[in-house]
Amino acid sequence: MRRRFAARAGLIVAALFLVAVTLMAVAPGLFTPLDPLATDTDQVLRPPGWGHPFGTDQTGRDMFARVVYGASYSLGVGAGATAAALVIGVVVGTLVGLAPRVVDGVAMRGVEILLAFPEFLIALFAIAVLGPGPVNVATAVGVAALPAYIRVARAETLVVRRSGYVEAARGLGVHPLRVAVSHVVPNTLRPLGVIATIGIGTTIVAAAGLSFLGLGPQDPTPEWGLLLSGGRNLLAQAWWVAFFPGVLITGTVVSATVVGRRLRRAGEGRRS
Repeated sequence: MRRRFAARAGLIVAALFLVAVTLMAVAPGLFTPLDPLATDTDQVLRPPGWGHPFGTDQTGRDMFARVVYGASYSLGVGAGATAAALVIGVVVGTLVGLAPRVVDGVAMRGVEILLAFPEFLIALFAIAVLGPGPVNVATAVGVAALPAYIRVARAETLVVRRSGYVEAARGLGVHPLRVAVSHVVPNTLRPLGVIATIGIGTTIVAAAGLSFLGLGPQDPTPEWGLLLSGGRNLLAQAWWVAFFPGVLITGTVVSATVVGRRLRRAGEGRRS
């Protein structure tokens, strides 16, 4: 009973955290009236207090405002890259699953090779090819996440392909493309939607890592990874500059993982 209560409470906290971060991204003005780019030489490296709950950075900018406005970029990159990887992964995975065995085998060998490498390493390689920049960061982390979606979409397609209603539709002479759109893709989206919920956290971490290395947006853009990078040399004298962006990154990733796993268990329960 206690364990169930703790799990339910953790799920509620995680969901509320994600709602708060989403509101920050969509309507940052609801949380702070301050300009995240405004500097004040009289307020340099002020510790957290009533006027600046997250303190200020080395140019006197309010860290709370920068963290709040940073949610729009970090969450936007994470959600956008995940959505793109999901859509492309469904299309490619479905086509591979419906393709002849030779095409399926060759395509999946390539996917398995990519899956052998960490996603962040693939993102680094992609950004090296594309070049630094905020748009290229989103593209790079989306490319890095793509192989996992292709594999799951292909596996689900093979399961649905052998089901009775799909075999009946094919036996009636229904066009393969119509079968895929009407029956295969909708059933593939259910498990992939759960994976995408967890994947948003992964892409946020990957994008923050690229920004931390200086390969994403540049100062004064209020992006969480860039804020973390800017505070790494100030930990001894101004711990808050790196601490609060790190808390938001960690909290978002953990919350997305908790919600995603709960959705996956619910889906498995319905299947069984």
